[in-house]
Amino acid sequence: MKQPYHVILTPGAEGTGLPDMLKDLLEQNLEQNPHKVPDFVKMNIAIGLTITDADIVITMVFDRGALTIHPGLVGRPGLLIEAEAETIMNLSNVRLKWGLPYYFDETGQEILAAMKSKRLKMKGMILHFISLVRLSRVMSVHP
Repeated sequence: MKQPYHVILTPGAEGTGLPDMLKDLLEQNLEQNPHKVPDFVKMNIAIGLTITDADIVITMVFDRGALTIHPGLVGRPGLLIEAEAETIMNLSNVRLKWGLPYYFDETGQEILAAMKSKRLKMKGMILHFISLVRLSRVMSVHP
C-alpha cells in the first residue's frame, strides 16, 4: 500500500547527519504510529532549524504529506527554531497529553527553561501555533 506521506532529502542534505536522522525519525514515527499521519498530511509550512552548537542549518518544507529537507535556509520559513542539539533532541522526547505537548514533567521543564534562558528560540510560534503543535505531535517519539 502506498504511504500518504514521504520525506525527501535534497542534494546537499543527504548524508549530512541531522537531515538523515530527522528523515528516519519521522518515517519511523509515522509507520509505528499511524494516528500521527493526519497531522503530517495537514502540515503546509516551511520550518527553519538551526543547531547552534553544530553550525547546522536546514529548512523543512512540509507540503501536505510531503516533507523536503534542504540544507541552509530556503525562502522565508514561517517558523524558525534555534537551539543546541541536546535541546532539539529533547523536543522529540516531549510527552503528549490530550494531543498537546506536556511541559510538566522533567523533559518539558527542561524545554521551558531553555526557552526562558533563550537557549531555545522559536520565531513565528504564535502566528503558526497549530503547525508547531502538529510538528510536536509528529516528531514526538511518544505515541
